[in-house]
Amino acid sequence: MADTDARRRWREHQLAQRRDPFRPDVAQGDLEGFTLVRPDGSVTAEVVHVQWRDDHPAGPDTHVTVSFADGSNVQFAFDTPVVAVRAADLRTLDRDQLCRAAPSGWGADVGRWDVTGEGEPPGLDVT
Repeated sequence: MADTDARRRWREHQLAQRRDPFRPDVAQGDLEGFTLVRPDGSVTAEVVHVQWRDDHPAGPDTHVTVSFADGSNVQFAFDTPVVAVRAADLRTLDRDQLCRAAPSGWGADVGRWDVTGEGEPPGLDVT
């Protein structure tokens, strides 16, 4: 069994080395399932939801709130460049690579969705 696990990890590592692990995108893009690289080269928890903020003071279609698996939320203006990375690819990356790929800007922290105890980010309809 351990031999099978080692082969699987080796195959994942080989695939990750062949493709570019960094996926440039914008904040309102399809980010669910990815982690994001912060400007300091650190990475977020996995993105679980991207909520378009139609109620934003700047008007609809101007901002999104990105919710992460650790309960944190970050609000971004539309078209803010972000760099997404598959969680499986993180094992193959070092700090220098993450720092070189890091975006120059970031959004604003807007609190946590998990403090209510409801277990789902706001705006995520699970019914």
